[in-house]
Amino acid sequence: MKRLFSLFTALLALAALQAQNTTVLSIGDKKFSEEEFNYIYSKNNALTQEPVSKQQYLDLFVNYKLKVEEAISQGYDTVPSFKKELEYYRNELAKPYLNDKKATDEVVKEAYEHMLYELEASHILIKLPQSPSPEDTLRVYQTMAEIKRQLDAGADFKMMVAKHSECPSAQQSNGNLGYFGAFMMVYPFEKAAYDTPVGQVSDITRTSFGYHLIKVHDKRKNKGEVLVAHIMKAFPYQSGANVQKQAKEAIDSVYQKIQNGESFETLVAEYSDDKQTVPNKGQLPWFGTGRMVKEFSDAAFALKEDGQVSAPVRTKFGWHIIKRLDARPVKSIEECEAEIMQKIKRDERAFAGKKATLERLKKEYGYKPNEADLKKLEKLVLTTSTADKNEFLAEIREAELMLANFDQKQILASDFAVKAFRFNLPPAGFSANDFSNIWNGFVDNELLNYEKSQLEAKYPDFKFLMNEYHDGLLIFEISQKEVWNKASNDSIGLAEFYERNRNNYILDEHFEGKAIFCNSKSAHKKLKKLLKKNPDLQLDSLDAELIADISIKEGPFFKGENVMLDRELWKVKPSEKNFEYVAVLPIGEIKQSRIQELDEIRGRVISDYQEELEKNWIQDLKQKFKPEVNTFVFK
Repeated sequence: MKRLFSLFTALLALAALQAQNTTVLSIGDKKFSEEEFNYIYSKNNALTQEPVSKQQYLDLFVNYKLKVEEAISQGYDTVPSFKKELEYYRNELAKPYLNDKKATDEVVKEAYEHMLYELEASHILIKLPQSPSPEDTLRVYQTMAEIKRQLDAGADFKMMVAKHSECPSAQQSNGNLGYFGAFMMVYPFEKAAYDTPVGQVSDITRTSFGYHLIKVHDKRKNKGEVLVAHIMKAFPYQSGANVQKQAKEAIDSVYQKIQNGESFETLVAEYSDDKQTVPNKGQLPWFGTGRMVKEFSDAAFALKEDGQVSAPVRTKFGWHIIKRLDARPVKSIEECEAEIMQKIKRDERAFAGKKATLERLKKEYGYKPNEADLKKLEKLVLTTSTADKNEFLAEIREAELMLANFDQKQILASDFAVKAFRFNLPPAGFSANDFSNIWNGFVDNELLNYEKSQLEAKYPDFKFLMNEYHDGLLIFEISQKEVWNKASNDSIGLAEFYERNRNNYILDEHFEGKAIFCNSKSAHKKLKKLLKKNPDLQLDSLDAELIADISIKEGPFFKGENVMLDRELWKVKPSEKNFEYVAVLPIGEIKQSRIQELDEIRGRVISDYQEELEKNWIQDLKQKFKPEVNTFVFK
């Protein structure tokens, strides 16, 4: 029992030692952990066609870190261009960590679900000023709340549109927007409309235009997109009856010609007033519902077959005859995900991932605003003159206000003054809405920048990836100086290396010329006869039948590369009997083995010289830095 207890104690001590010390390599006072080694080994080994063991990779890891240390010792990590490039990569690598992917995936899914349907809706709009004060916002909201109360009590929506709505469509179409789909309205409006059941009125919805109430009249499946061509007879906007009558007579005449069998494309070129589409045979870009004026769109989607032609259709631009060329349904989410992502970047959905991240960070870091000091700051910003920016910022800086805190970090008025007002101040000063936007943007930046500074500590993969970029940039610069440029520019050293290693650059005996492989005995016989008669025969002058029966390959050809040439040139008896071709005719001569001259193989010699320089350089670095591998941890 004593022995077992002693062994158990020793094992516990060993486990504790391993837990405390994971250093696999030391170079001076730098320690490199087994975790980093395993990360780099696993990543690079997965990318190579010839995986190596950890023991084999250890030498590569040591050499890799030696080069980095040498670059640092020469100050490459302090060069401004290096710092700028590394910061660029860090910002790019940080983006996924600062943008909640789940939230982004959800808005992509939501957008696609909206794309599957089209809505017909009307709305009431009460506008907000461009920079509304809290009083403006409250006044408009209360007005809209009263309208909503009356609608819920049974008031007619059209009457309420006519009485209250400030949208131009209120007068033109009783607020009716027709059918629309995803990405055709600002996002808050779109979301509110799609979240509202048919026949009902939405909750009060705020957009950049103001407050809305939306009544959904219909919801139908998206018809997809259609590709059409058209012939157009235009008439000016609000033109007289005679002008419109002439356009109608002209389009009817064209339509009759189509009915009589004349070519649609020919009639486009001859009669269409849409000169932009005439060169393309009247073809318009693909479009879905709502992308064209209603009359044109309805007529185009009413065509059921490719090639079908509509009767003349009137729009505010003139008369049209429409020919359907193609149609396609809504793509699958996989097919249009990239397109959805591009569209999302152009509206408020782009901030979904960032917004979710900020909500998470506020909870994680315990963000807490100091409402009392924030009120003082707001009053100071709204009442201080902006005529002199320095004086304005000094007033805020000297206010000694603690505005908020998170993760034991305080946000002071002096921080706000330095970071929040980077642009010229408005001469008329700030509104309450301006202050709210500036403060919220400032807090968001503070949280995101703080989170960015914590990424290495929170996410090992990010830390190791940043190390890779850091080390990779340094190794590139130091290797360029110590190996690549030296090998390319050191002509004397290159020549000396070549002379020391001349015997490594022997060109074996080979056949220089062409090999004509024949598919038939008749082709071989005919070609042999032609060559005997004219050794300088130009092969491209041969008749087509003979060319079709031969295959010409350019040399050089080395012994052992082709069994037919081996038999023909070097009298080697082939081990196989079945050949791809019937016969071969070599045209050229056998060249004896020789040492190649430097100018012939300069690229290869430079590459070999680089290998030697690197090998010697690594030996020097090992002498200089004396790396120590912790074999205990490694094993």
